[in-house]
Amino acid sequence: MKFPLPLSLLTLFASPCLAQVALESVKDFANLEKVAAQLALQPYQAPTQQLDPFFDSLKYDGHRKIIFDGKKALFGDLGETCRVEFFHPGWMFKKPVIFYNMQTASTVNVPFDRTHFNYHDLELPANARNPVGYAGFKVLAPDSLIGRPFEFMVFMGASYFRAVTTKLGYGISARAVAVNTIGGEPEEFPDFTHFWFQQPKTGDKSFKLLALLNGPSITGAYQFETAPGVTTEMKIKATLHLRKPVKMLGIAPFSSMFWFGENSNPKPYDFRPEVHDSDGLQVEIADGPTIWRPLDVSRDLRLSIFETDKLQGFGLAERDRDFNNFQDLEANYHRRPAVWVEPMSGFGKGAVTLVELSTGEETWDNIVAMWKPDQLPATPAEPLKVEYKLNWLDQHEPGGLYKVTSSRRGFVMDSDDHLYVIDFAPQRLTVNPHDDKWTPDIDVVLSGGEGKVLDKRVMRNNETGGWRAFFKLDVPEKSNLLEIMMELKDGAKVISERWMYQWRR
Repeated sequence: MKFPLPLSLLTLFASPCLAQVALESVKDFANLEKVAAQLALQPYQAPTQQLDPFFDSLKYDGHRKIIFDGKKALFGDLGETCRVEFFHPGWMFKKPVIFYNMQTASTVNVPFDRTHFNYHDLELPANARNPVGYAGFKVLAPDSLIGRPFEFMVFMGASYFRAVTTKLGYGISARAVAVNTIGGEPEEFPDFTHFWFQQPKTGDKSFKLLALLNGPSITGAYQFETAPGVTTEMKIKATLHLRKPVKMLGIAPFSSMFWFGENSNPKPYDFRPEVHDSDGLQVEIADGPTIWRPLDVSRDLRLSIFETDKLQGFGLAERDRDFNNFQDLEANYHRRPAVWVEPMSGFGKGAVTLVELSTGEETWDNIVAMWKPDQLPATPAEPLKVEYKLNWLDQHEPGGLYKVTSSRRGFVMDSDDHLYVIDFAPQRLTVNPHDDKWTPDIDVVLSGGEGKVLDKRVMRNNETGGWRAFFKLDVPEKSNLLEIMMELKDGAKVISERWMYQWRR
């Protein structure tokens, strides 16, 4: 049986060809690409559906009381397969989202059903109108994966989504695209307005879905194929169309939170030594450096750009896994996943871009990382196609290089010179061809402002089996910004990640 798409949602589309018939005929990514391409040629129309006043006025405490009944999960009657549970509209999540089930023989609408929720002690008015769609959804793995129900992926709000591993909890948020995050224009947050679930089968290792992106400046067709595990791997394919030119488009963007860490001076008056979801940006360039950029915040926005046409991957990571460095029993910041983007196609010339916003709390994400293409389509008819893997994991290892494990800074005693102390640890493939008396060289390069390296040296760190690098900086009063690059060398050969830092007055 096919459930009709509510008329209020059909106002999203100006053309009859994108009405219910087209949406319910979507069976694969190629079908959805055609829908997105046609939609890009039409003026943007935001969803006009208004929630019933009761649901519209829900605050955080009220909204969180509404719980989906797991016994009513989509695909829950299919046995040992992934299953889907939905979120109720309300609080910050008021836009309706429409869902479809791509069965073997047909695609059918998944209608909103109030009986699938427990409202607990909320007193619903007898005449409260049902929302026309759900607000979002989560996917649970087959119980056999870890011997109990395991929620591994959530889509909710605009085009945001998150995932976890069997060992690590929620932290970083990903999204489909970033539009005008920087550049001076108002930032846009396009929505995933429709989803299509591929009906799973017993034994499937991954869960597949399609999503339609729609916003004032962009439309897009997305395909996600996600396999949960110690590393949860998403294979993402997207075809994007620009309705109109944008100042900036970010591909594979994700956001995180950094309030303060081991490198923060001064630290907030807080009982915890560090508070962050991620502590650094990692970038790998073919035939080039492997970069570790510790996160930091200051009074002003911090922008870091790593240009390349040979990107191998990038991501945000929480390398510090020591509970003693966080002391937070509730947030468990030491158990937040890293995210690693592995380009498959469509990543040509461009730049990994890092945006760090000032913050005075841990509530909101203030770190954004993304890939910014050098060239964008000139017309709505010209597609931008990308494919990439998005891995949620403990951390992506930098091959056989010595890896940065901590970055600390402070003032030199009885001086206004700056002291930096960076620890490097060996990796499994790291080979030291020298005897125990050998010490690597340290190379420090400054750019972007005036400054002088006064001292630099390396010591063996017997506690970690790696190396500790020191250097001091004399920064004149007229300098407000410095870009610092440091790496360890064996003669002319680089043997460590390239540590890069942005100093601001």
